Amino acid sequence: MTQREVDILVSLGLICWLRLATASALDLSHLQMNLAGNGSIMLASSSNPDAYNITVNLTESPSLSTCPSLSNADSLTQTELIARLTDSCRYDRLEPPTTLSDSGDSDPVDVYARFYIYVLKNLDSSDLQFMVQGLLQFRYVDPRLAFTTYAPSRKQPVMGQAILRQSLWVPHIFLANEQSSTVLGTNEKDMLTTIYPDGTVLISTRIQATLYCWMNFQKFPFDEQKCTTILESWMYNTSVLQLHWEVTNPVSFDSQLQLTEYNLIGSLYNESIVVSDEISMSHGALEGNYSTLSFTVLLTREVGYYVIDYFLPSIMIVTISWVTFWLQADQTPARTTLGCTTLLSFITLSLSQENNLSKVSYVTMSEVWFLVCTIFIFGSLVEFAFVNTIWRRNNNLELKKRTTKYIVKSTFVPNLKRNRRGYNRSQSTTSMDKGCGANNTVITIETPIIIGNGGLSRENSSVSLAESEMGSASTANLTDSEKEKPAQTFATMTPKEVSLWIDRKMRFVFPLAFILFNALFWTLVYCL
Repeated sequence: MTQREVDILVSLGLICWLRLATASALDLSHLQMNLAGNGSIMLASSSNPDAYNITVNLTESPSLSTCPSLSNADSLTQTELIARLTDSCRYDRLEPPTTLSDSGDSDPVDVYARFYIYVLKNLDSSDLQFMVQGLLQFRYVDPRLAFTTYAPSRKQPVMGQAILRQSLWVPHIFLANEQSSTVLGTNEKDMLTTIYPDGTVLISTRIQATLYCWMNFQKFPFDEQKCTTILESWMYNTSVLQLHWEVTNPVSFDSQLQLTEYNLIGSLYNESIVVSDEISMSHGALEGNYSTLSFTVLLTREVGYYVIDYFLPSIMIVTISWVTFWLQADQTPARTTLGCTTLLSFITLSLSQENNLSKVSYVTMSEVWFLVCTIFIFGSLVEFAFVNTIWRRNNNLELKKRTTKYIVKSTFVPNLKRNRRGYNRSQSTTSMDKGCGANNTVITIETPIIIGNGGLSRENSSVSLAESEMGSASTANLTDSEKEKPAQTFATMTPKEVSLWIDRKMRFVFPLAFILFNALFWTLVYCL
C-alpha cells in the first residue's frame, strides 16, 4: 500500500469518527439507535491522480436490546415507572444493591428491622414453644430504584404487593428458632412493598410464627421466662448484608395485648454475628459470618391461679391430717381413714397440676412443695402406727424422771418396770458379794405378800449361810454398802399415758415444723 492510500484511509477514518462524535453528542439515549457507516473512494479526475471523491454513508438502526426511556417519568403510571426501572437493561434482581466507599470497595447493604407485635400467646410448657403475630418490617436503600432524577415532581412513593415484590431484590431473612410460620392474609398475602423517590425500600409483612422457647422451670410456678425471636440472613454474609434494629421503637407491643398465664414485664433486643462452618451448618452449604438480630420477651408467671387452686388446698389438706393427734391411739379406723384420705387427696391434687408441666430432669419448686407436704401427711400416719403400738403394750415404763429425754429413751428402748423385790435382790447380792469371800454362799429368801390393815406389802429378806465365818462382819458390810449407794426412786408411766403424751407433743411439733418450712420455702421463692 502506497503512502497516498494510507493517507486516504486515515482521512476516511477521521471523517467517520467526527460523524460518530457528532451523533453521540446528541441525546440518543431515548432512541437507543445503532449507527452503521460505509463509503467509497474514487478518483476525481483521470488527469489528476491526487484528487479523490470520498463518499461516507451513515445509517441508524434500532438496537436489538431496547431499554425503555425514563425521560417522561413524570407522566408515567406507577406500573410503567416500576417496569422501566426494573427492566433487565438497568436492574438485576439477583444482585444486591451495592455502593462504593471512598476507598473504592463495595459497602454491605444495611437492612434495618422493626417488629410490632399484635398477639403473644400459647406459651406451651409441655412443647416449649409460643406463638407470635405481628408486623415485621425491613428497610434498606437500593440506588437503582431511585426515580428522583427522572421524575422530580413525583413525591409520593410507589406501593405494591406480591407482584412488585417479585420484581425486586429483597433480603432473605429467616426466623432461626421457628417451628412453623406463615404470612397472614385473606384473599392475598399481607405483604406491602413501598419504594420511595430516593430509592428507599420498605417491606412490611404480617406474619404468624410458632417459635421455640427454651424455658427453665426450676422455680415453677414462680418462674420467669425469656422467650427469644432470632432473625438471620440466609444467603448473604456480613460482607454483603448487615442487619440492624431501627433506632426508634425497634420492638413494640400492641396496647391491647393480653396474656392469660403470664405478665409481660419488658423486652430486650440485640445485634450479633453467628458463625456458620463445617461444624455448625446453620446456613446451608455457605460458610462465613452472618448478621443476626434477636429480641427477647421477658415474662413472669401469674401465680394467683396456683396459689388458690394448689397451694392453699394443699395447706388445708396437711392441716386436716393433724386432726389425728386429737384422737386416741386405740381409734384405729378413724385415724387410719383420716390419714389415708388426706394422703390420696393431696396426691390427686398434685397430679392435676403436674400434668401441665413438661417432664424435666431437674427438681422444681412445686415438686419440693409436693414432697415436703407428702412427708408431713405420711408422718402423721407413721406417728399413729407408733403410738398405737405403745398403747397395746401390757407393761408400764420405768423412768428416772418424767422428762422428754427419759420418756423418749424409754419408749424406743423399753425398760419394763421392775418391782422393788428385784432391786433389793440385786442390791443384797451385790453387797454380800463385796463382804463375803470367794468361798461364801449367799441365799436369798423372798417373803410372800402380807395383807394387813395398811394394804398390800411385801417383805424382802436375805439370809446368808456361809461355809466360813459370816456373822457380824456380813451384817456390817451390808450396812456400809447401803449407806454408800442410796436407794434410787423410779417414776412409772402406763402405755396409755405415753401414747397420750406423744400425741400432745405432736400437736405442736408438726405445725411448728410446717411453719418453718413455709418460711424457708417462700423466702427461696421470692429472694433467689
